[in-house]
Amino acid sequence: MNVPYDSAVYFVNKKYSSLQVQTFQNSNAPYLGNAEENFSYLNFGPENSRRLRALPAWFSLMAYGRSGFRWIVENNIALAREFGDRLEAETCFKLAAPVRLNIVCFTTRDEDFRKERLQKMLNRLNERGKLFLSPTLYKGTFCLRAALVNWRTSTNDIDIAIQELQGLS
Repeated sequence: MNVPYDSAVYFVNKKYSSLQVQTFQNSNAPYLGNAEENFSYLNFGPENSRRLRALPAWFSLMAYGRSGFRWIVENNIALAREFGDRLEAETCFKLAAPVRLNIVCFTTRDEDFRKERLQKMLNRLNERGKLFLSPTLYKGTFCLRAALVNWRTSTNDIDIAIQELQGLS
């Protein structure tokens, strides 16, 4: 949702408030008072003392709405598929897994010294700063992983990624 990772929203039905009290009650904080007499959802979350992390999520929901988030997800999936197709057509890389959503896992076609070669490529790519990939293991194969999640990602970014990968191979 283009918000900080620790931003979260949770919904609890009133009839389950006693379970929430049992689960998240901080018995070491007597200043919170008796939970049954003075119940407050603010005091019964995974953390008892926190900033308003839900605010960024609320702002994003108000700014983009359902159709905006649908577009972001669909755009990132389409770009991931384009990236996967172009990787196989234009580079020495091959897909390690089908591109189903926004994640592209790929490796070299050359199986000799794959892990060492990919790790060196990954280090050089990330040092250059135009493309950020992470390592992963897929079905026992060391791979590079691209996760497309930014609402500003475009076909131009796919072009840059392909150029960077071609420059390293």
